[in-house]
Amino acid sequence: MDNITDGTWDSLPVKLNDSILETLKELEFTYMTPVQSACIPLFMGNKDVAAEAVTGSGKTLAFVIPIIELLLKREEKLKKMQVGALVITPTRELGLQISEVVGTFLQKFPQFTQILLIGGSNPIEDVEKFKEQGANIVIATPGRLEDMFRRKADGLDLASSVKSLDVLVLDEYFCCQ
Repeated sequence: MDNITDGTWDSLPVKLNDSILETLKELEFTYMTPVQSACIPLFMGNKDVAAEAVTGSGKTLAFVIPIIELLLKREEKLKKMQVGALVITPTRELGLQISEVVGTFLQKFPQFTQILLIGGSNPIEDVEKFKEQGANIVIATPGRLEDMFRRKADGLDLASSVKSLDVLVLDEYFCCQ
C-alpha cells in the first residue's frame, strides 16, 4: 500500500513528535480514523477546524495531538500560569474523558500541566490547585470556566493566564438552525 494513504500515523503530511507516536503505539492505535487523518494536518497548520463525527470516531485524539504539537512548537515556552490551550466541553463526563486522554499523552511531556475545571468540584480548591500547579492546558465546562474568570478576589487572574492562548477547542457543541 502507498504510504500516503495507508492510514498509519506516519503517513500524515505532518511529522508527529516521537513521544506522541510512542504513546499511540502503547495505546495500540496503529491506524488513524477518518476524522483524525482529515483534522490533524489542518489543525497543525493553524487552520480553524470544524468536524462532526459519531461518538467513538476518534475526535478527542484529533484535537489532543495537535494541541500538544502546537504547544511544543511555540517559540516562547509556556510558563506555569500561561494557558496555551483551552478545551470547553458541555459535560463533566466528557471533561473527565478528555482530561484522561490528555493526561496519558502528558506523561511524556512533563513540561506541560493540565487542569480540569468542572462542576461538582470545589471551586476554591480549583483556584488553589491552579495557583499552586499552574496549567498550560485547561479543560472546562462553561459554567465552571465562567466562575473561574470571576475569581480575581481569590487571587486567580485567569484572564491574564489565557493571553498566551494558542488553541481553543469547543467540543460537542452544536449550532442551531
